[in-house]
Amino acid sequence: MTWHHLLDKLFRKHNGELLAFAARRASPHSAEDIAQEAFLRLMNHPDLDAIDNPRAYLFKTAANLSSNLYDYDQVRRRYHSEEPVDTESLPSTAPSPDAAVAAQQQLERFLAVLGLLPEVCQHAFVLNKFDGLSYPEVAAALGISAKSAQRYVLKAWQHVLQNLGEEFFGDGMAG
Repeated sequence: MTWHHLLDKLFRKHNGELLAFAARRASPHSAEDIAQEAFLRLMNHPDLDAIDNPRAYLFKTAANLSSNLYDYDQVRRRYHSEEPVDTESLPSTAPSPDAAVAAQQQLERFLAVLGLLPEVCQHAFVLNKFDGLSYPEVAAALGISAKSAQRYVLKAWQHVLQNLGEEFFGDGMAG
């Protein structure tokens, strides 16, 4: 007998009692899902020949699925409010249109000032301050000495601070 025929026979013979078993262990509306999932897991088992008692496997799987569903429902009841959430009253994390425009203008000013520097200074600055590379890593990336990398980053900082002022970096980034 092939596994396909055996599974068909198991389904015909045990599906009713498996449904009843699942309905006792979980809610009646979940019983069909549990029974179906138990049969699916049996069908998809990687080594069907290793299962000595397919009926016991089905019932053990149904019991485990029921237990998992019960645990999930308990957690959900504990932490899930039945009251709908008023999304209009939630604070928005999006910046206001004015703040977004101001940030865009600030970024454009920063990039324009940075763009006045030689390319090697720009790259050293970006690699160090935005990509987080150390001076030796910047040096390796740009093919220069670590001392030159440090000098270029410092030169870029001085240039940006001189042209934009320290208030531009109100979040302490200038340090």
